Amino acid sequence: MKKSFILTIVMLFSVAASAVAAVPQSRKERKAAEAIQDSINHEVAVTAMKDMNFVIEADRLILTNGENVMVQSNVNFVSVEDDRAVIQVSPLRGPGINGVGGITVDGTVSDVRFDTDKKGNIYMSMNVLGAVASCRISVSLPKGGSTARVTIDPNYSSDDISMYGRIVPTELSIVHQAPAI
Repeated sequence: MKKSFILTIVMLFSVAASAVAAVPQSRKERKAAEAIQDSINHEVAVTAMKDMNFVIEADRLILTNGENVMVQSNVNFVSVEDDRAVIQVSPLRGPGINGVGGITVDGTVSDVRFDTDKKGNIYMSMNVLGAVASCRISVSLPKGGSTARVTIDPNYSSDDISMYGRIVPTELSIVHQAPAI
C-alpha cells in the first residue's frame, strides 16, 4: 500500500514537472516548482526511511584520508530492505574485490534508531552485520532535503568513509549490486 502510494505521488509529480518544463517560466515560477519538487522528494525519502525500504545512491565519497572523490551513484550505495542491508563502495577505476572497483557487504540490520532534532533534521543509525564485515551506519537527512550524508564506521578499524547521495525508494533505484564478499 505505502509503496504504491509513493510511486503514485512520484509519477504524478513527474508528469506535472514535465508539463511545467514545457512552458516558458519566470525565475520565480521555476523556484516555486523546485521548492515543490524538493518538498515531495523529502517526504518520499522520509517515508522510505521509516518503511526501511530505501537506497542512498551516492555520487560523492570522502575517504579515510580526507580525499573527496566523485563516483558513480549506480555502484556506490547503501540499500536497506526490511532487516537486510547492502553497502557497496567503489571508489576505484577498474576491477576490485567485488568486480566493480570496491567492496560489497551484504548483512543483517539491527539496533535501528531514528531521531529528529529541533531544526527538523532527521538522523538514523543502524548496525549492519555481514559474513566478513560489520559496521555502524549513520544517516543525516537535512530538513526539506533528499540528499543525505552517510557515515560508514567499520567496527574493526578506524577507516570511516562518508557518502553523499540522494535517498530513493528501492523500487525507483538504479543501482548495480556486485557480488558480496
